[in-house]
Amino acid sequence: MPSNYLFRVPAVLTATFILSACGSADDENSLTGAFNKNFNESWNTEFVAGCVAEATKAGAAEADATPLCDCMAKELNEKLDGIGEKMNPPQEKLEAAGEICFGSI
Repeated sequence: MPSNYLFRVPAVLTATFILSACGSADDENSLTGAFNKNFNESWNTEFVAGCVAEATKAGAAEADATPLCDCMAKELNEKLDGIGEKMNPPQEKLEAAGEICFGSI
């Protein structure tokens, strides 16, 4: 195998990786976009599951808690700024989402 070939393969792979990381955070084809999409999906699933679990511990029926928790997740996804806030949502944003969701159900 020519030594020129050994140089080109890692260079092409590196360039491909770097270019795949380019793009906006909303572009699911970029590395950042794919990470954000996967994180948001996981966060939503975990938030709803935790919300429903806490609501049922407090005496709510799962059938009543699930739509409320889904609504809260949707509202928070729109209002929270990035991963940092999703990991530790500000109380005022949680309360605002709760007011919207309690009023709509």
